[in-house]
Amino acid sequence: MALTDERKLLLLGLLREADMHGYLLNAHLGSITPISLKKPTAYNLLERMEDDGWVTYRDEPVGDRPRRVYKVTGEGERAFQELLRQQLGTFIPAEFPGVVSLNFLDCIPAVEAIDLLKQRLTAIENSSTTFTQGEGENGADNDAHHSGSMFLTIEYTRRSLDLEIRFLNEVITELES
Repeated sequence: MALTDERKLLLLGLLREADMHGYLLNAHLGSITPISLKKPTAYNLLERMEDDGWVTYRDEPVGDRPRRVYKVTGEGERAFQELLRQQLGTFIPAEFPGVVSLNFLDCIPAVEAIDLLKQRLTAIENSSTTFTQGEGENGADNDAHHSGSMFLTIEYTRRSLDLEIRFLNEVITELES
């Protein structure tokens, strides 16, 4: 499945929950998924999905200009179901940008490598807080806006970041000894 299809699946899935305008869609995207979807890309995909008959929109007045509120059509629901089943049943190998440098870690002094890995670790820990805020006991999400199985993406991302944090701590400890 192409990344474009995954992004379409994401937008259709959110719009199935409720009709939304672009700004609200983007706000939801940032809170539920690590997938990078810039506003222009989201609007471009919405336009393409409109051309395909998957979404429609209505203009709602906001101040002195209209705001487009998008809604999934019957054809969009069928596309959503197809994309969902296609992606759930497909293994897509993960790419890990930034790990190539680990191949050459021994090409710089250990002290410098440790400092750089600690910088990386801090950045990952800061990113990790995005996916752990609002959690209750046993990591359960207390935020009502993560309905149904939508919390699974957050949990998957949180666990992946936790694994990377543990790995980097092990590498740093080994370099320090």
